[in-house]
Amino acid sequence: MLSRRWDVLLKNVITTLGTTLAVSVLVVACTNSTDDESGSPAVEQDAVPSEAAESQQVQGESVFLRVIAPLDEPRGYCLDIPGHLEGVQVESPMQAHTCKHGLWNEDGRFDVAALGDGELRMPHYELCLQAESTSIGARLLLAECTGAELQTWTLQDSGQIALEAFPQKCITVEDGPGRDAGGPQYRMKGVGLDACGEQASERQRWTIVIPR
Repeated sequence: MLSRRWDVLLKNVITTLGTTLAVSVLVVACTNSTDDESGSPAVEQDAVPSEAAESQQVQGESVFLRVIAPLDEPRGYCLDIPGHLEGVQVESPMQAHTCKHGLWNEDGRFDVAALGDGELRMPHYELCLQAESTSIGARLLLAECTGAELQTWTLQDSGQIALEAFPQKCITVEDGPGRDAGGPQYRMKGVGLDACGEQASERQRWTIVIPR
């Protein structure tokens, strides 16, 4: 079931993406009209896409999941697969990594439409986030999307992402300073399952971010 917080965040994403798409199409339409030097009238096209076209565009979009608090990384930590490009390690536990705006970042993108069903699906790999178990400290892995209990998540009003069937178990970034993630410009931390609570809330509260 779609939680109220997922609903609010997804509506904000859809509004932003829809506005961006409409502006882009309008710019293209205006550019094409200035390039037409023939005497015949130009064929008019809708500058603003129909609701169906806009919905199709949004459904294909993907987003980052970022910890709200910057912790020790001003650019923020996003949920991410270890490795990069051909070196991505989909069999390894997930991590929190400096958000990868402005470069290849398929290893940190989650499907917008699937979020509404409580599924944290990474469309580039067609795999879903799954807790290794319900134990404290359980790793977060990628697995074939099956809708299993350990793959179904809910974003609580607090911003914490918990297993729907075990709402006291939340996705948590490890405590302590970030570590070198292959270069001084990037940081990483471990991420796993922990008891939801105020004491760890800065490391448990997440939001949806559109990649730049």
